[in-house]
Amino acid sequence: METLLEKEIIKPMPQKTSTFWANDDVLVIILLYKNFNFTTTFTPYDIDICGKKMWEWVALSVGECEIKTTVATKESDILSLIKPYLNNKRYTMVLYSDTPLFSSVTFMDIMNYVRARGVNALKLPRGFVFDTNYLRTITSLLSDNVVNFGNEHDFFEVDTPQKLYEVRQIIKQRILDFHISNGVSILDKTSTQIDADVVISSGAVIDQNNVISGLTYIGKNCKIEPNNIIHDSVISDNCVIKCSYIDQSRISENMIVGPFESIVGKSN
Repeated sequence: METLLEKEIIKPMPQKTSTFWANDDVLVIILLYKNFNFTTTFTPYDIDICGKKMWEWVALSVGECEIKTTVATKESDILSLIKPYLNNKRYTMVLYSDTPLFSSVTFMDIMNYVRARGVNALKLPRGFVFDTNYLRTITSLLSDNVVNFGNEHDFFEVDTPQKLYEVRQIIKQRILDFHISNGVSILDKTSTQIDADVVISSGAVIDQNNVISGLTYIGKNCKIEPNNIIHDSVISDNCVIKCSYIDQSRISENMIVGPFESIVGKSN
């Protein structure tokens, strides 16, 4: 049977979108879903996926809309959970924290559909959209009729460790392809890990077996040779980094670092 990863057509890394009218008209409530298939000591919605918590990927897809969160389980009464959070926004969208592949394009398609059709309530494959005034009046949720938007990945539910692995690989590839499309040379996608908030300038070269995480900036024409770990750091233009560990540090322009250096909390 084909896996989600094998079916996936890699898309550019999701970015916060300008949502025009939706910024002011939509309240998004993200249900921080406790799935007990995960036996970790921390909650599933806080699991890290390429530098962001699972629920933060959902939040990223809705642009600058107001977001509120509340914890939910399979037994939760969704209406009772969300009604205390309602405000004066025209629409209320309810999403689940376990759909981190939900995209900004699908979000806008849904909201444009709701606005154009004057819809009071819409059931999504995993989530809901309501006219807020209508939502205040109802006492039970919708029927089983679901309206589909986007593709199967937008509402793919991460409810097992295997599905988490598949989604993590998809998001990893989206991030790498995003940087490649911006002029960064990544020589081995399989062994390279780059977190979501990393910024890499055009012309940089990233060799194999590199982990670049946190709020890191890589400048123009840098060469990141194999086997480095770089976290929360600035690597200025024209630097060469060789088999080193750099954390919370700044490397000045035209520097050669390494091999086998450990730089923590310094400005060179």
